[in-house]
Amino acid sequence: MKNKENNPFDIILSETPNFSEKEAIHLAKMHYDIESSAENLVSERDQNFLLRTTDRRKFVLKIANSEEDPIVTDFQICALIHINNINDTRISVPEIKFSNQNTKSIVLTKDKKSFVTRVVTYLDGEPLFTSDQSIPNIPIAEDMGRYLAILGKSLADFQHPGSGQNLLWDMKRALSIREIIGHIDSSSARTMVEKTLSDFERYALPKFDSIRWQVIHNDMNPDNVLIDISEKRKVCGMIDFGDMVYSPLIIDLAVAAAYLDIEEGNPMLLMNHFVAGYNQETPLLQEELEILFDLIKTRIATTVAVLEWRKSFRDKDDPYLELNSNDRSINLLERCMEIPRDHAIQTFKQICAKA
Repeated sequence: MKNKENNPFDIILSETPNFSEKEAIHLAKMHYDIESSAENLVSERDQNFLLRTTDRRKFVLKIANSEEDPIVTDFQICALIHINNINDTRISVPEIKFSNQNTKSIVLTKDKKSFVTRVVTYLDGEPLFTSDQSIPNIPIAEDMGRYLAILGKSLADFQHPGSGQNLLWDMKRALSIREIIGHIDSSSARTMVEKTLSDFERYALPKFDSIRWQVIHNDMNPDNVLIDISEKRKVCGMIDFGDMVYSPLIIDLAVAAAYLDIEEGNPMLLMNHFVAGYNQETPLLQEELEILFDLIKTRIATTVAVLEWRKSFRDKDDPYLELNSNDRSINLLERCMEIPRDHAIQTFKQICAKA
């Protein structure tokens, strides 16, 4: 299996797989002996179907984009197997269901294109994005931090040749976002993104050689965080390992923190509690804390740029654009830019020093 170096923009520019629900039902039966209905789920670059069986079991059929290197898909599959083999009962991630031929995945062909496909178990729980806590409260923010730290520990010794994928959402490659800044309509938003990338280049990049690296989940956003629907209201699962990469560990925190927005007041409130929760499980290093705020702003700026760029070539009824139509990233970035960098660094250090 050969790893190929793709342009990070190619996979998003390419059309997502276009299998019908009828085809999904047939594929599940033929390759996995699953008799079910199929419901198309929104995805940025792949195609996913929720499979429901008559005995109330649920699975997800995941069809990778034809532009995704098969070794990257195998990387994602092997990571889930690795995590589940560790069997840390404090976290829950999807399990790979092997095919009738006892393979981790199958290859589908359509319109002269190949698509690596797998089936994973469906996790119980309510996505944070759709729950009554769509904006996390303080206990959930702290719990998210602890959960991500535990997940990070389970991936600490995981290695795979597909971990170096050239991904647009890989923050260590954030300077490539400069190529699409021109698509941002708002001049003030464009200026903020440019300033954020300059700060990233000045403060964060030079420290990358001296901090911890490992495979990270890289996408703890509210769509991928599952909440226990009982009175406990705890994080009970993590899904969507499609953005995993080998990168600095602190980036995993920055990505998650970038989604912990509150509509008014101090934008760092939930971020601070998230960092405190993470630090309880995995103590953060001074060098990491010194660039965390830069990385948080970089993720927010990336979200701003990518969504604006995507609007330039996707149809207005693109389900992914519709899902993100109420995105508040520009507003959050503006509020974060008002916080002095030194103040943010000291705040994070004081929080972690209390542990």
